[in-house]
Amino acid sequence: MLLLLGINGSLAAQPYASERTILDRIIYIYNLKSVVNENAWPGFTAEAFDVPLVYYADSACYVANPTQRFIDTYKPTLLSKASGLTIFKAPLLDRVPFHMETGMTFGDDATAYNHESPFMNCSSFEITSKTVPDVKGTEQWATMVIHEYFHGFQFKHHQFFEFFKQHILTKISEDSLRKVYKSISWYKESVDRENDFLLSALNANTSAERKKDITKFFEYRKERRKRMAQEMKLDITTVERAYEKMEGTARYVEYSLYDKFAQTSPDTTLSLSDSAYNEYSHFKNHTLAKDDWLYLTAKTTYFYATGFNMVRLLEKTRVDYRHQLFTRGDLALEDLLER
Repeated sequence: MLLLLGINGSLAAQPYASERTILDRIIYIYNLKSVVNENAWPGFTAEAFDVPLVYYADSACYVANPTQRFIDTYKPTLLSKASGLTIFKAPLLDRVPFHMETGMTFGDDATAYNHESPFMNCSSFEITSKTVPDVKGTEQWATMVIHEYFHGFQFKHHQFFEFFKQHILTKISEDSLRKVYKSISWYKESVDRENDFLLSALNANTSAERKKDITKFFEYRKERRKRMAQEMKLDITTVERAYEKMEGTARYVEYSLYDKFAQTSPDTTLSLSDSAYNEYSHFKNHTLAKDDWLYLTAKTTYFYATGFNMVRLLEKTRVDYRHQLFTRGDLALEDLLER
């Protein structure tokens, strides 16, 4: 028997009972990708745009659909293989206390398992809820994971990946742009005003009113960027456009799950600690008025909100933007809105 198991490498190791919930959660995330594909972003589940998922538990990592380079590097143990989803167990890849990001490495050293190859990294529900106490249930944790997963989808588009590498990677970081917003009062005032015009356009009763609001949005935006270049000697145009495109669409996908969860019941196939009945009351009562952190610049990272609101405007005006947004690296949400 030992000989046969050693020869047949396709046989998966039996996961411990405590690992069953972890596997269920990973399967749950993959099922949610199909929900997003059907309701928010067709093509999200296409194999060409899939990225591996690394689930960080306390003492091990569980990796879904890893690359061959990852397998060759870490020699992980196969735990599950079914319906296009293969899950391995590997040692902890690092000691970073919390993960919720799509990441990869760049540079001349191409030996890293994720060199120019995006991986979605997420901490377990337990670690996440301790780090971010507002996360009360699995469904809420899952919306965060899907948000980051969508960044992997973006980077798997060759045109967008190359644009990011050449024009964004070595420029102003997201954190730096956040600090600019928080530290320069006139910059913040203009951004908030721009966002007010986007919200007004979303609530406009006529196309003429909407056009007037969008025109004012661009007037304020162009003046702010011009002043930034003159007074601070800093051109933020390219990175702001890219971050709004990246984060605005990811937030829109995340928001689509909020709406979907508001119409359904909790996933009771997970463990009792995951059933999230209390958290589900949040989704049942979900409204944009209540969850204003989604769209108000003062309550979130500002380009998440402005990007999200531009996506909503494109949706409302029935602009066909999805098929071209990431197949053209330089194309921004504001280009489509202005057009």
